[in-house]
Amino acid sequence: MAALGGCQLLDRSGDGGGGSVADDGRTYELTAPATVLGGAYKKVDSIGGVAVRSSELKGMRSLGVAHPEAVTAMYLAGKGSGQRSISYSGVHGDVEDPEKVVDALFAEMERKVAESDGAATYVGSPEEFTPAGFKNGIMKCQTSEFRTSGPNPAAGEDGGERRTYRNPMCVWGDHSTVGYVSPTHAAAAARGDSPSLAATAKLTAELRADVRVTTE
Repeated sequence: MAALGGCQLLDRSGDGGGGSVADDGRTYELTAPATVLGGAYKKVDSIGGVAVRSSELKGMRSLGVAHPEAVTAMYLAGKGSGQRSISYSGVHGDVEDPEKVVDALFAEMERKVAESDGAATYVGSPEEFTPAGFKNGIMKCQTSEFRTSGPNPAAGEDGGERRTYRNPMCVWGDHSTVGYVSPTHAAAAARGDSPSLAATAKLTAELRADVRVTTE
């Protein structure tokens, strides 16, 4: 099954969530505008996002997302070693239990990584965040860790020693939308640095405000 912005979607119901996420009574859709975060990031059509297949939308329906429609995009800022990117994808529809969907997506990512070749793991457990401006939703974030080998020019290396990269991600859910956000900074990643989960949660809340629009 193809990934929705890195998340493998379930074709079965997941556990968790209590339906306690506040609902403001409005309905929303997700968009992929040309620029986000004050114009600092621009959408790259040539890279785009990962195509969402009908089987994945079926998986969202099984989790309680009625009439899901998908949106996915890649955004870039800066150039060269200072370039930063944001991978964003999600669905909008009628979300019965947002926390259940968020928990199920993390559980499925964990399951798929456990079945992989061991090059990737997840650090700890998903943590809940409520950054400024984030209302009527649930957001959880976690760090993924990738191990690779080969030269690392950014760190002044030309050998093939094994290295570790960490990449944060956040998933939000509300009664109309579910979104996945993962930022990267090429040079920082090469040095072994990565944004904190709190910083990623703040960025995710800001991106949500840019891409989520009311239908009323």
